[in-house]
Amino acid sequence: MISFKCSTRLVVVFNNVVVKIPISRRGYLQGLNEKKIWDKYKNITSLAELKWVCMGIVCQKRYATVESIPTRVIKRIKSKVPEFNFDNCDLRNPQNWGIEGKTYILLDYGVNSYIASLY
Repeated sequence: MISFKCSTRLVVVFNNVVVKIPISRRGYLQGLNEKKIWDKYKNITSLAELKWVCMGIVCQKRYATVESIPTRVIKRIKSKVPEFNFDNCDLRNPQNWGIEGKTYILLDYGVNSYIASLY
């Protein structure tokens, strides 16, 4: 089954992957930033596995959804990824998280302080 979500990017959800297609400049910048964050922190913290990026289009592994995020998980990722330590960082939004086994996975990690200021 295929489903769609839309904000600054059109998100196409397939069985095993999610494709995020930018529909605005912010969405394009988010795609570029996700690649940068993935390359820098993929072995340090729990980020959604990035399959590929091309011209701001992002393909990631799909994860099960969650209803809530423990505060300790948010604090842990902010301590490991300083780029997430800014006002308006939406790490508390459960829609930005998934789960694999007992591990919480950050799905949407393209926003930084500059991109957040564009909203």
